[in-house]
Amino acid sequence: MALVSLKHAILGFIDLEPATGYTLAQRFDGSTASFWSATQSQIYRELHDLERMGLIVCEVIPQPGKPSRKLYKITEAGSTELTSWLGAPVDALQLRDPFQLKFVFAAQLPAAELDAALARHAEELEQKREEYKARLSMPEIFALARSEREALLWRLSIDNGLAFVEAQLRWTVRARAALSGTEEAPKTPKRKRTKS
Repeated sequence: MALVSLKHAILGFIDLEPATGYTLAQRFDGSTASFWSATQSQIYRELHDLERMGLIVCEVIPQPGKPSRKLYKITEAGSTELTSWLGAPVDALQLRDPFQLKFVFAAQLPAAELDAALARHAEELEQKREEYKARLSMPEIFALARSEREALLWRLSIDNGLAFVEAQLRWTVRARAALSGTEEAPKTPKRKRTKS
């Protein structure tokens, strides 16, 4: 069965403990958001697919004066699928970085504007670095760990995100230094569009 990784991430969270869609969104935000994010609407769509596939079941819990609560639990088939996915090889990393995409085409920007963009990028990275550092000391992140090994894996994953952000910060410093001595790029004339 070829599932996208979001489905597997949801199976992984539900394998830790039964969860509502809202709880799953919080889990993504508090743990994997640095390398795998999901919106609440994506999560609910995947939950419906996983239930339809028989990989999870939904228990509807009535609540007086409130809408019923839907608690999702993993099935034996879901556990088997999760284990299979965990043991399968991973496709090569394909990094999608919106900042880098803009950066490669930024020669036409005035030097001050490009430097300001790099400075803003560095500020965002600094904020992300502080988030990672804070996560490392948040007991609620590690409270669900079923073993010391699992908690260590989670800690190492956060550490990986921290290392990535720190590498990007170092690159930003180097880029700003390298670009500080460059001249403005000459304006190139617009190319004529050809009619097809």
